[in-house]
Amino acid sequence: MEFGPKSNEIKTLPLVSPDVLRILPLAFLKQHQVFPIKVEGQKLFLAMVYPSDHTAIENARIVAGREIAPVPMSENIYLRSLGHYFSIVPDAQLFKDLDIDENLVAGNQGSKGVESQIIRVVNRLVEIAVEKRASDIHMEPQRNGFFVRIRIDGMLNTIHQFPLSIQSHLVSRIKIMAGLDISERRLPQDGQFSFTKGDEVVGVRVSSIPCEYGEKVVLRVLSRSVLQMDLRELQMPSNMKELLISLIERPYGLILLTGPTGSGKTTTLYAILKHLLSSYKNIITLEDPIEYELLAHTTRELGITQIQVNPKTGMTFATGLRSVLRQDPDVIMVGEIRDQETAEITMRAVMTGHLVLSTLHTSDAPSALNRLVEMGIERYLINSSVALVLAQQLVRLLCPKCKQPYNPPPELVKKIFPKDPGALAKIFYKSEGCPLCFQTGYFERRPIFELLAVDNEIRNQMEVDPSVEQLRKTIRRKGTKSLRDFGMDLVLEGLTTFDEVIRTTVEDYSSYHL
Repeated sequence: MEFGPKSNEIKTLPLVSPDVLRILPLAFLKQHQVFPIKVEGQKLFLAMVYPSDHTAIENARIVAGREIAPVPMSENIYLRSLGHYFSIVPDAQLFKDLDIDENLVAGNQGSKGVESQIIRVVNRLVEIAVEKRASDIHMEPQRNGFFVRIRIDGMLNTIHQFPLSIQSHLVSRIKIMAGLDISERRLPQDGQFSFTKGDEVVGVRVSSIPCEYGEKVVLRVLSRSVLQMDLRELQMPSNMKELLISLIERPYGLILLTGPTGSGKTTTLYAILKHLLSSYKNIITLEDPIEYELLAHTTRELGITQIQVNPKTGMTFATGLRSVLRQDPDVIMVGEIRDQETAEITMRAVMTGHLVLSTLHTSDAPSALNRLVEMGIERYLINSSVALVLAQQLVRLLCPKCKQPYNPPPELVKKIFPKDPGALAKIFYKSEGCPLCFQTGYFERRPIFELLAVDNEIRNQMEVDPSVEQLRKTIRRKGTKSLRDFGMDLVLEGLTTFDEVIRTTVEDYSSYHL
């Protein structure tokens, strides 16, 4: 291999032995855009497109069980290396009908022939997203083209590159479908449309924003399967599920769901709302936006009102919540607690006898209580109102078609499962990628949970020291598993991998495992 004289960047295709290639899973290489080069002693030389990515270096150290020496590598050489050693090629058959005759578009703007091409391509992009179970379509103008990426199981995959000259036509078509102003290219816009594929009606939410080379458009594909989720179908241990159900069936209390964007909080919230539906209850939601319409198909489902938050008209979560409290509600769902004002009104709604559901963006359950303190909420209000915090995240599951058993370094197994000597005898799996999983090694996702029921011990800890570290220690003593521990149990079951759990969870030093 050849290194650049100044940056030590790898300039040519590296020669790598099969033993070195097996050190890190293929999915890990693609996730972090890294490539193993050679091993010297206990040190792994790792070529990286982003050599300053400390998270990737630390994850590689844990997964490989070796010290990591990062070496710069260009994205072009990285992609060539993947293609050379793993024979990764795009599914040309899937995307063959995305091509557009650029010359026809350039010379016949506004003609029916051009319009039909653009309509066909946009429809095909949405079809591909549905076929591949994608949650989002990203259309991004760059200096050298108009790129399309789709998010599958939480990860973005580039599927096509159009000429930059085509972007205005594609964006205009999407704006027309979403009811947006095609003449406005300087301000962000939001809209939505429906798309029919066979017997299925798919909702698509559209967001456009101006950028350096034009407009970037993101389409969120909304699956109706969310509304079919039953609370008892949540993939969590039965004792955790029964505790969750018992707490949400109480007449009052604050139920908080936490996790980053895309962690499945909306699915769980709608499952809880569906469980609570009753013609004897008045359920009101404040959402931004209303992603799914809960239709009343039976008399049991009469009793839910969904309200769209609109800060432009003064309808914020806080102002909307004040008005909702005058509507005689039994259950209130506040899409997100974003500020102190909303948090305080929410707490006082609980203390006047309401069940309130809401979300926070935190990495785990103890952090949610600490976040409320940081917002300026009095501890007595938190202790009097919060009944439950449910943190969740989504981890990708190994592809059932291409996963293979392998033996991870014993040191890694001992580090992650120090109190489980039987872990060394377990069968672990990795996958190399195949057409079914879009060459990622993973197929579909599953939620992992951390449930914090606020009892007297937690309340006492909140009064003494509400720091995240102390709250974590308290709930660990009570036997509550962290998100990472929950995920590692799935590794032991052969459902996912070490690096996937490490990627999606924060390290908890108070945990009994790590």
